[in-house]
Amino acid sequence: MRRDLLGVLFGHTPTIVAGNLAVSLTAVVVLLGSHAPAPVGLWMLAVWLLVGLRYALVRHMRPRLASLDRAGLDRVERRYTVIAGLTGLAWGLLPWLVYRGVDPFVDFFSVAILAGMAGGAVTATTALPGALRLYLIGTLLPFVLKGALMGGLVNLAGGLTLFFYLLVLLSFGRSAHATMRDALLLTRQNARLAEDLRQERDAVQTAMRAKNLFLAGVTHDLRQPVHAIGLHVRYLRAIAQGAAPSAATAEVCDGIDSAVRTMSQQLSRLIELSRLEAGEARVLRRALPLAELWAACAAQFAPQAADQGLQLRFRPTASVVDSDAMMLQSMLDNLVSNAVRYTRHGRVLVAARPRGDHIDIEVRDSGPGIAAEHLALIFLPFRRFDDRSRPADQGQGLGLALARKQAELLGHTLTVRSRPGRGSVFTLRLPRAG
Repeated sequence: MRRDLLGVLFGHTPTIVAGNLAVSLTAVVVLLGSHAPAPVGLWMLAVWLLVGLRYALVRHMRPRLASLDRAGLDRVERRYTVIAGLTGLAWGLLPWLVYRGVDPFVDFFSVAILAGMAGGAVTATTALPGALRLYLIGTLLPFVLKGALMGGLVNLAGGLTLFFYLLVLLSFGRSAHATMRDALLLTRQNARLAEDLRQERDAVQTAMRAKNLFLAGVTHDLRQPVHAIGLHVRYLRAIAQGAAPSAATAEVCDGIDSAVRTMSQQLSRLIELSRLEAGEARVLRRALPLAELWAACAAQFAPQAADQGLQLRFRPTASVVDSDAMMLQSMLDNLVSNAVRYTRHGRVLVAARPRGDHIDIEVRDSGPGIAAEHLALIFLPFRRFDDRSRPADQGQGLGLALARKQAELLGHTLTVRSRPGRGSVFTLRLPRAG
């Protein structure tokens, strides 16, 4: 704290030096023009000498301030206080040279200079209360004493006024120092708090990254036995077909096959979501004709839509967008998959709409829609709002979370509009290619 206070004081020193030099020079010019005694020139030299000593001390100690111990700080504060006190005393000698109660202009001018220099010191020297006190006493008390020695109502009133002015400045300086100290303490506490928060944030991010990488590794390892189960199911089907399988065998195989597909799909999504959250996903952007994505998506979901009695339409388009092929296909597949899965009747429409420099991919369905209070939550992983009406193999709420993460990574925008009973519209905004 003492280093900080000295740092503030040292920062004000150039202003202090410039003010002392300018005001003392102005005072000498004005006073000599008013036929003041010649010693005012010597007085100005004394002020300049003390100001130079102050500047030299600050210039010498400022680079070393951070390395000073308690004893070193004590020495610097004592030296600065002595120089400030002598500078104040030099200013206090001015009325002893020129204040004689004869020339009202000279008398008023000398008193005004004293008052101004004392008031300015409160702001500039607040950081070191001892130096401020000595400066104020050295500046104002000599005039108070001379006013008392000269006698007369005017002189006594002027001395008494500056005495009370001295008391006010001392009190104000003490309050200003306390305020400055409290502000510096608060600044240091805020800096420590910010550093603690940064360290905790880094620790949380490290832990999250480790968790995501661990999850990615675990789910990757789990895919191998799931894939093996799938191979065994296909092998069992081949044997069963050769032996004229019973209806029970076929039903068991169908159930296992469906479960394996669902597990494999969810594990794939978990892997990709973990890689995205861990910052391990790589982006390979290029120009992509949307017609190619339409064809791949239609080949995958048209049979499912037909089995459910839905009309799945892809409006023809010649648009070309700038994106990552695998991620964009994954986003489109997830949006169409959800639309087909949750729409019991009607249709699902996929269309591309030009919007200036962008293309909006819209996936419209005539499904049950989404309540307004759920719209902000549907992109969170493992969140579903139809668990009691859907079988457990209908997904775990990873598709939209994965699509949102991929869109954020690519700089795309994914939004949704929905009305319960009227269906939903998911819009993915992408930049045009080229």
